[in-house]
Amino acid sequence: MNTLGFSVVGFGTIAKTHMVALRTMPIIKSLPVTPVLASLVTRRPEQVGAQAAQIGFTHVTSSLEEALQQAGTDVVSICTPNALHAEQVRMAMKHNKAIYCEKPVTESAQATGALLEEVPPQYPQQLAFVYRYHPAVLRIRAWLQEGIIGDVLQCKMAYMRSGYLNENRPYSWRLSDTLSGGGAITDIGVHALDLVRLWFGEFAHIDGRTETFIPSRLKTAGSEERVDVHVDDWAVMNFRMEEGVRGLVEVSRIAYGADAFRIDIVGTKGSITCDLERDKKPTLHLLNGSMQATPEPDSLYLLPDEKATMGIFQDCHFGALHHFILRLSGDERWSDLAPTLADGYAVERWVDYVIESSPAK
Repeated sequence: MNTLGFSVVGFGTIAKTHMVALRTMPIIKSLPVTPVLASLVTRRPEQVGAQAAQIGFTHVTSSLEEALQQAGTDVVSICTPNALHAEQVRMAMKHNKAIYCEKPVTESAQATGALLEEVPPQYPQQLAFVYRYHPAVLRIRAWLQEGIIGDVLQCKMAYMRSGYLNENRPYSWRLSDTLSGGGAITDIGVHALDLVRLWFGEFAHIDGRTETFIPSRLKTAGSEERVDVHVDDWAVMNFRMEEGVRGLVEVSRIAYGADAFRIDIVGTKGSITCDLERDKKPTLHLLNGSMQATPEPDSLYLLPDEKATMGIFQDCHFGALHHFILRLSGDERWSDLAPTLADGYAVERWVDYVIESSPAK
Protein backbone atom coordinates (compact mmCIF):
# COMPACT_ATOMS: atom_id res chain seq x y z
CA MET A 1 0.00 0.00 0.00
CA ASN A 2 1.36 3.42 -1.00
CA THR A 3 1.07 5.45 2.21
CA LEU A 4 1.79 8.98 3.40
CA GLY A 5 2.56 9.02 7.12
CA PHE A 6 1.54 12.05 9.19
CA SER A 7 3.08 12.80 12.57
CA VAL A 8 0.90 15.32 14.39
CA VAL A 9 2.39 17.68 16.96
CA GLY A 10 -0.27 18.70 19.48
CA PHE A 11 -3.52 17.22 20.74
CA GLY A 12 -5.83 20.22 20.97
CA THR A 13 -8.92 21.06 18.95
CA ILE A 14 -7.08 21.98 15.76
CA ALA A 15 -4.86 18.88 15.90
CA LYS A 16 -7.97 16.72 16.25
CA THR A 17 -9.53 18.55 13.30
CA HIS A 18 -6.53 17.51 11.20
CA MET A 19 -6.90 13.93 12.44
CA VAL A 20 -10.59 13.80 11.50
CA ALA A 21 -9.81 15.08 8.01
CA LEU A 22 -7.03 12.56 7.47
CA ARG A 23 -9.03 9.59 8.77
CA THR A 24 -12.16 10.39 6.76
CA MET A 25 -10.42 11.39 3.52
CA PRO A 26 -10.03 7.88 2.02
CA ILE A 27 -13.75 7.29 2.70
CA ILE A 28 -14.83 10.43 0.86
CA LYS A 29 -12.21 10.80 -1.87
CA SER A 30 -10.22 8.56 -4.18
CA LEU A 31 -6.60 9.37 -3.33
CA PRO A 32 -3.26 8.70 -5.03
CA VAL A 33 -1.80 7.71 -1.63
CA THR A 34 -3.30 6.60 1.66
CA PRO A 35 -2.80 9.03 4.56
CA VAL A 36 -1.93 7.21 7.78
CA LEU A 37 -1.27 8.47 11.30
CA ALA A 38 2.29 7.73 12.36
CA SER A 39 3.34 9.43 15.62
CA LEU A 40 1.44 11.72 17.97
CA VAL A 41 3.69 14.22 19.75
CA THR A 42 2.07 15.50 22.93
CA ARG A 43 3.03 16.81 26.36
CA ARG A 44 0.79 14.11 27.86
CA PRO A 45 1.71 10.80 26.24
CA GLU A 46 0.74 8.71 29.28
CA GLN A 47 -2.70 10.31 29.64
CA VAL A 48 -3.70 10.23 25.96
CA GLY A 49 -1.82 7.16 24.75
CA ALA A 50 -4.84 4.85 24.74
CA GLN A 51 -6.99 7.38 22.89
CA ALA A 52 -4.20 8.00 20.37
CA ALA A 53 -4.06 4.27 19.64
CA GLN A 54 -7.83 4.22 19.08
CA ILE A 55 -7.48 7.12 16.65
CA GLY A 56 -4.89 5.13 14.72
CA PHE A 57 -1.47 6.38 15.79
CA THR A 58 1.24 3.74 15.94
CA HIS A 59 3.51 5.72 18.25
CA VAL A 60 3.04 8.32 20.99
CA THR A 61 5.83 10.45 22.40
CA SER A 62 6.60 13.81 23.96
CA SER A 63 9.61 14.29 21.66
CA LEU A 64 9.31 15.48 18.07
CA GLU A 65 12.91 14.39 17.48
CA GLU A 66 11.97 10.87 18.55
CA ALA A 67 8.90 10.87 16.32
CA LEU A 68 10.95 11.95 13.31
CA GLN A 69 13.38 9.10 13.86
CA GLN A 70 10.57 6.56 13.68
CA ALA A 71 9.91 4.79 10.41
CA GLY A 72 6.79 5.85 8.59
CA THR A 73 6.75 9.62 9.01
CA ASP A 74 6.61 11.61 5.76
CA VAL A 75 4.80 14.76 6.93
CA VAL A 76 4.79 16.79 10.14
CA SER A 77 1.50 18.48 11.01
CA ILE A 78 2.29 21.33 13.42
CA CYS A 79 -0.60 22.25 15.73
CA THR A 80 1.19 23.88 18.67
CA PRO A 81 1.41 27.41 20.16
CA ASN A 82 2.77 29.88 17.61
CA ALA A 83 6.11 30.46 19.33
CA LEU A 84 6.99 26.75 18.97
CA HIS A 85 6.43 26.57 15.22
CA ALA A 86 9.83 27.81 14.03
CA GLU A 87 11.82 25.22 15.98
CA GLN A 88 9.46 22.45 14.85
CA VAL A 89 9.66 23.52 11.20
CA ARG A 90 13.45 23.51 11.41
CA MET A 91 13.46 20.07 12.98
CA ALA A 92 11.15 18.71 10.28
CA MET A 93 13.46 20.11 7.59
CA LYS A 94 16.49 18.57 9.29
CA HIS A 95 14.83 15.19 8.81
CA ASN A 96 13.59 16.02 5.27
CA LYS A 97 9.91 15.78 6.20
CA ALA A 98 7.16 17.72 4.45
CA ILE A 99 5.57 20.45 6.58
CA TYR A 100 1.91 21.28 7.18
CA CYS A 101 1.90 24.19 9.63
CA GLU A 102 -0.96 25.90 11.41
CA LYS A 103 -1.22 29.66 11.12
CA PRO A 104 0.36 32.04 11.86
CA VAL A 105 3.80 30.81 10.87
CA THR A 106 5.33 32.03 14.15
CA GLU A 107 4.63 34.50 16.95
CA SER A 108 6.13 37.46 15.05
CA ALA A 109 6.93 38.60 11.54
CA GLN A 110 10.57 38.95 12.55
CA ALA A 111 10.75 35.29 13.57
CA THR A 112 8.87 34.23 10.45
CA GLY A 113 11.20 36.21 8.21
CA ALA A 114 14.24 34.61 9.82
CA LEU A 115 12.71 31.15 9.38
CA LEU A 116 11.91 31.74 5.71
CA GLU A 117 15.56 32.47 5.01
CA GLU A 118 16.21 28.81 5.88
CA VAL A 119 13.35 27.27 3.87
CA PRO A 120 14.30 26.43 0.26
CA PRO A 121 11.76 27.83 -2.26
CA GLN A 122 10.59 24.41 -3.44
CA TYR A 123 10.54 22.72 -0.05
CA PRO A 124 7.28 20.70 0.36
CA GLN A 125 5.16 22.76 2.74
CA GLN A 126 1.76 24.35 3.21
CA LEU A 127 0.32 26.83 5.70
CA ALA A 128 -3.15 26.20 7.13
CA PHE A 129 -4.89 29.26 5.71
CA VAL A 130 -7.88 26.96 5.38
CA TYR A 131 -10.44 29.65 4.50
CA ARG A 132 -8.94 29.62 1.01
CA TYR A 133 -10.78 26.30 0.66
CA HIS A 134 -14.13 27.59 1.89
CA PRO A 135 -16.69 26.94 -0.88
CA ALA A 136 -17.90 30.56 -0.79
CA VAL A 137 -14.32 31.84 -0.99
CA LEU A 138 -13.61 29.62 -4.00
CA ARG A 139 -16.76 30.89 -5.68
CA ILE A 140 -15.98 34.54 -4.92
CA ARG A 141 -12.54 34.07 -6.43
CA ALA A 142 -14.04 32.63 -9.62
CA TRP A 143 -16.69 35.37 -9.83
CA LEU A 144 -14.08 38.10 -9.41
CA GLN A 145 -11.86 36.53 -12.05
CA GLU A 146 -14.90 36.47 -14.37
CA GLY A 147 -15.44 40.20 -13.72
CA ILE A 148 -19.10 39.69 -12.85
CA ILE A 149 -19.29 42.75 -10.56
CA GLY A 150 -17.01 44.86 -12.73
CA ASP A 151 -14.01 46.67 -11.30
CA VAL A 152 -13.81 46.11 -7.55
CA LEU A 153 -13.95 49.33 -5.55
CA GLN A 154 -14.01 48.22 -1.94
CA CYS A 155 -14.15 45.22 0.38
CA LYS A 156 -15.27 45.06 3.99
CA MET A 157 -14.78 42.08 6.30
CA ALA A 158 -15.94 41.55 9.87
CA TYR A 159 -14.69 38.37 11.55
CA MET A 160 -16.51 38.28 14.88
CA ARG A 161 -15.94 35.66 17.58
CA SER A 162 -17.20 35.78 21.15
CA GLY A 163 -15.38 33.28 23.33
CA TYR A 164 -13.20 35.77 25.20
CA LEU A 165 -15.79 38.26 26.47
CA ASN A 166 -16.13 36.42 29.80
CA GLU A 167 -13.43 37.96 32.00
CA ASN A 168 -13.38 34.76 34.07
CA ARG A 169 -12.15 32.70 31.15
CA PRO A 170 -8.75 31.48 32.39
CA TYR A 171 -5.46 32.60 30.92
CA SER A 172 -4.08 30.39 28.13
CA TRP A 173 -1.30 30.46 25.56
CA ARG A 174 -3.58 32.33 23.12
CA LEU A 175 -3.62 35.22 25.62
CA SER A 176 0.16 35.26 25.98
CA ASP A 177 2.01 37.79 23.84
CA THR A 178 5.10 35.60 24.19
CA LEU A 179 3.50 32.41 22.91
CA SER A 180 0.89 33.77 20.51
CA GLY A 181 2.31 37.14 19.46
CA GLY A 182 -1.10 38.81 19.45
CA GLY A 183 -4.79 38.35 20.15
CA ALA A 184 -7.69 38.59 17.71
CA ILE A 185 -5.54 40.25 15.06
CA THR A 186 -3.05 37.36 15.09
CA ASP A 187 -5.49 34.54 15.71
CA ILE A 188 -8.20 35.38 13.16
CA GLY A 189 -7.05 38.61 11.52
CA VAL A 190 -4.45 36.74 9.49
CA HIS A 191 -7.23 34.69 7.88
CA ALA A 192 -9.09 37.82 6.78
CA LEU A 193 -5.98 39.54 5.43
CA ASP A 194 -5.00 36.39 3.56
CA LEU A 195 -8.36 36.34 1.77
CA VAL A 196 -7.90 39.98 0.77
CA ARG A 197 -4.53 39.05 -0.78
CA LEU A 198 -5.98 35.96 -2.44
CA TRP A 199 -8.69 38.00 -4.18
CA PHE A 200 -7.02 41.37 -4.81
CA GLY A 201 -3.22 40.97 -4.88
CA GLU A 202 -0.68 42.71 -2.69
CA PHE A 203 -1.23 45.35 -0.04
CA ALA A 204 0.05 48.86 -0.67
CA HIS A 205 -0.64 49.96 2.91
CA ILE A 206 -2.52 49.01 6.06
CA ASP A 207 -3.15 51.10 9.13
CA GLY A 208 -5.30 50.37 12.14
CA ARG A 209 -5.36 49.85 15.86
CA THR A 210 -5.85 47.18 18.49
CA GLU A 211 -7.65 47.30 21.83
CA THR A 212 -7.44 45.16 24.94
CA PHE A 213 -10.76 45.56 26.72
CA ILE A 214 -10.24 42.85 29.35
CA PRO A 215 -6.82 43.65 30.81
CA SER A 216 -6.48 40.68 33.19
CA ARG A 217 -7.57 37.06 33.42
CA LEU A 218 -7.72 34.31 36.00
CA LYS A 219 -4.37 32.58 36.13
CA THR A 220 -6.05 29.16 36.13
CA ALA A 221 -9.60 27.85 36.39
CA GLY A 222 -10.83 28.20 39.97
CA SER A 223 -7.95 30.50 40.95
CA GLU A 224 -8.44 33.94 42.45
CA GLU A 225 -5.08 35.13 41.16
CA ARG A 226 -5.20 37.22 37.99
CA VAL A 227 -2.53 37.87 35.37
CA ASP A 228 -2.19 40.82 33.01
CA VAL A 229 -3.11 40.37 29.35
CA HIS A 230 -1.01 42.08 26.70
CA VAL A 231 -2.78 40.90 23.53
CA ASP A 232 -5.79 42.49 21.83
CA ASP A 233 -9.46 41.54 22.08
CA TRP A 234 -10.41 43.62 19.04
CA ALA A 235 -8.72 45.23 16.07
CA VAL A 236 -9.61 47.24 13.00
CA MET A 237 -7.49 47.65 9.87
CA ASN A 238 -7.93 49.95 6.86
CA PHE A 239 -6.19 48.71 3.75
CA ARG A 240 -5.28 49.85 0.26
CA MET A 241 -4.23 47.36 -2.38
CA GLU A 242 -1.61 47.98 -5.05
CA GLU A 243 -4.35 47.64 -7.68
CA GLY A 244 -6.47 50.29 -5.92
CA VAL A 245 -9.06 48.28 -4.00
CA ARG A 246 -9.73 49.80 -0.59
CA GLY A 247 -11.39 48.30 2.42
CA LEU A 248 -11.65 47.55 6.09
CA VAL A 249 -11.15 44.47 8.25
CA GLU A 250 -12.57 44.26 11.76
CA VAL A 251 -11.80 41.30 14.03
CA SER A 252 -13.00 40.53 17.52
CA ARG A 253 -12.93 37.74 20.06
CA ILE A 254 -15.50 39.43 22.33
CA ALA A 255 -18.46 39.94 19.95
CA TYR A 256 -20.93 38.03 22.10
CA GLY A 257 -24.10 37.17 20.20
CA ALA A 258 -22.70 38.40 16.89
CA ASP A 259 -20.49 35.52 15.72
CA ALA A 260 -19.99 35.85 11.96
CA PHE A 261 -17.42 36.20 9.19
CA ARG A 262 -19.15 38.73 6.97
CA ILE A 263 -17.85 39.68 3.52
CA ASP A 264 -19.06 42.67 1.46
CA ILE A 265 -17.38 43.34 -1.89
CA VAL A 266 -18.57 46.26 -4.03
CA GLY A 267 -17.76 46.67 -7.72
CA THR A 268 -18.83 48.99 -10.51
CA LYS A 269 -21.58 46.56 -11.63
CA GLY A 270 -22.82 45.28 -8.29
CA SER A 271 -21.74 43.52 -5.13
CA ILE A 272 -21.06 40.13 -3.51
CA THR A 273 -22.09 39.44 0.07
CA CYS A 274 -21.90 36.42 2.34
CA ASP A 275 -21.24 35.15 5.85
CA LEU A 276 -18.54 32.49 5.82
CA GLU A 277 -19.86 31.10 9.09
CA ARG A 278 -23.12 30.12 7.41
CA ASP A 279 -23.05 30.49 3.63
CA LYS A 280 -21.48 28.07 1.19
CA LYS A 281 -22.58 30.19 -1.76
CA PRO A 282 -22.33 34.00 -1.77
CA THR A 283 -25.18 36.28 -2.83
CA LEU A 284 -24.74 38.29 -6.01
CA HIS A 285 -26.41 41.73 -6.39
CA LEU A 286 -26.23 43.27 -9.87
CA LEU A 287 -27.15 46.87 -10.71
CA ASN A 288 -29.02 45.82 -13.83
CA GLY A 289 -31.14 43.38 -11.85
CA SER A 290 -30.21 40.41 -14.03
CA MET A 291 -29.87 36.83 -12.76
CA GLN A 292 -26.49 36.11 -14.29
CA ALA A 293 -25.20 32.56 -14.28
CA THR A 294 -22.15 32.23 -12.05
CA PRO A 295 -19.22 29.87 -12.63
CA GLU A 296 -18.65 26.90 -10.36
CA PRO A 297 -14.87 26.54 -9.85
CA ASP A 298 -13.45 23.06 -10.38
CA SER A 299 -11.45 23.50 -7.15
CA LEU A 300 -14.67 22.66 -5.26
CA TYR A 301 -13.62 19.08 -5.99
CA LEU A 302 -11.22 19.36 -3.06
CA LEU A 303 -14.14 19.53 -0.60
CA PRO A 304 -16.60 16.87 0.56
CA ASP A 305 -19.85 16.96 -1.39
CA GLU A 306 -23.19 17.81 0.21
CA LYS A 307 -23.82 14.21 1.27
CA ALA A 308 -20.46 13.91 2.99
CA THR A 309 -20.12 17.37 4.53
CA MET A 310 -18.89 17.54 8.11
CA GLY A 311 -19.70 21.23 8.56
CA ILE A 312 -18.01 24.25 7.01
CA PHE A 313 -15.14 24.44 9.52
CA GLN A 314 -14.16 20.79 9.19
CA ASP A 315 -14.70 20.82 5.42
CA CYS A 316 -12.23 23.71 5.01
CA HIS A 317 -9.54 21.77 6.85
CA PHE A 318 -10.42 18.70 4.79
CA GLY A 319 -10.03 20.63 1.55
CA ALA A 320 -6.70 22.12 2.58
CA LEU A 321 -5.21 18.77 3.63
CA HIS A 322 -6.67 17.07 0.55
CA HIS A 323 -4.94 19.63 -1.67
CA PHE A 324 -1.69 19.19 0.26
CA ILE A 325 -1.78 15.41 -0.24
CA LEU A 326 -2.48 15.82 -3.96
CA ARG A 327 0.40 18.31 -4.28
CA LEU A 328 2.80 15.96 -2.50
CA SER A 329 1.74 13.28 -4.99
CA GLY A 330 2.69 15.49 -7.94
CA ASP A 331 -0.77 16.85 -8.79
CA GLU A 332 -0.25 20.49 -9.86
CA ARG A 333 -3.91 21.48 -10.17
CA TRP A 334 -4.84 24.70 -8.37
CA SER A 335 -1.20 25.38 -7.50
CA ASP A 336 -1.91 29.11 -7.20
CA LEU A 337 -4.44 28.37 -4.46
CA ALA A 338 -2.07 26.59 -2.06
CA PRO A 339 -0.97 28.85 0.85
CA THR A 340 2.70 28.83 1.80
CA LEU A 341 4.79 30.03 4.71
CA ALA A 342 5.65 33.04 2.56
CA ASP A 343 1.94 33.88 2.32
CA GLY A 344 1.86 33.87 6.10
CA TYR A 345 4.79 36.27 6.27
CA ALA A 346 3.08 38.60 3.77
CA VAL A 347 0.22 39.26 6.21
CA GLU A 348 2.15 38.87 9.47
CA ARG A 349 4.31 41.88 8.56
CA TRP A 350 1.21 44.06 8.44
CA VAL A 351 -0.27 42.55 11.59
CA ASP A 352 2.89 43.39 13.50
CA TYR A 353 2.90 46.89 12.04
CA VAL A 354 -0.64 47.53 13.31
CA ILE A 355 0.17 46.10 16.75
CA GLU A 356 3.32 48.19 17.07
CA SER A 357 1.69 51.39 15.84
CA SER A 358 -1.35 51.17 18.12
CA PRO A 359 -1.37 53.77 20.88
CA ALA A 360 0.13 52.62 24.19
CA LYS A 361 -2.50 51.81 26.78
